[in-house]
Amino acid sequence: MTTRLYCRECGWHPEFRGKRAALRAAARHQCTGTPVPETRPPWWSHLWTNLWTRQSDTSAVDTEAGADDPTSNSELVDARGNHIQWAAPAAHHAETTRRARQAMVELVRAGYQIGPPPYGYRALRIRVTDPSGHSKLRAVLVPDWQTAAAVKQIFIWRADHGLTFAVIAARLNSDPSQYAAPVPNGRWTPKAVRRIVTNVKYTGRQVWARTIAGRPAPIEQWVTSAPKVHEPLVDERTFHRAQPGPTELPPSATDPADSPPSAA
Repeated sequence: MTTRLYCRECGWHPEFRGKRAALRAAARHQCTGTPVPETRPPWWSHLWTNLWTRQSDTSAVDTEAGADDPTSNSELVDARGNHIQWAAPAAHHAETTRRARQAMVELVRAGYQIGPPPYGYRALRIRVTDPSGHSKLRAVLVPDWQTAAAVKQIFIWRADHGLTFAVIAARLNSDPSQYAAPVPNGRWTPKAVRRIVTNVKYTGRQVWARTIAGRPAPIEQWVTSAPKVHEPLVDERTFHRAQPGPTELPPSATDPADSPPSAA
C-alpha cells in the first residue's frame, strides 16, 4: 500500500511507499496544520470487484412510495444521493475460464497427462518446445511394472471370466503383495475396481472432462486424444467387453483432474 499526504494549507500531497516514511515527512512539514495521511490499497485489489457511483435519477423516483427511503430499491446510496453499485467482472472471469479450458483441451489432445497418473501408470516428465520457442515440462504416461500387471489381471477377470467388482476386489485383497492397493496401506473396494475398468486411459487414449460439477458427463462431451498416445494396458475390444451393465454399481466420481474448470 502507498500513503499519500495532503496539507490543506499549502496543497502539499506527496506519496510514500511506507507509512512510517509518510509520518516522518509529515512531522517535518512547516505548515501549522498536520498533513492528513491517506492510505491507498494496491492497484491489484480492484481487479476482482469494482465500486462506482451513478447519478440518481430524481425524475424516476416515486414521490409517494419511495421518496423518503432512498434505499427502498435495495441499492446503496452515498451522502450525495448517488446510487452505489457493486459488480464482479463476470466477463473477465468467464474469459479466464475459457482460456484455462482451452489450454487443458490442447494438452489432452496432444497426449499429455493432467493431474496424478492413474493406477498402473507413472508420469514421465519430458521437455517440449512450443511453436513460440518456449520450453516447458509436460507429463506423459508410461506403464508402472509393479501395478500394470494388476490392471491387466482385472480386465482378464472382468472381460473373460465375467466376475463382479466385489469378487475381483476380494481376489485382489487375498494377495496384497502381488496386487498392491491404489491407496497405500489400504484395501481394494468394488468402487476402486470399477474406477479402473471404466477408465479410457488404459486403452492408450487421453481423456478429460468425464465429469461436470462432480457428475458424470455424456461420452460425446468428453475430450479425448488420438489413439495410442501412450502405451495401452488393454485393447479396445477387451475394454468394451469389461464395461459394467446398467444393473451394477452406480458410477462414482472420477479423478478431480477430469473435471473442467467451472465458470462463476
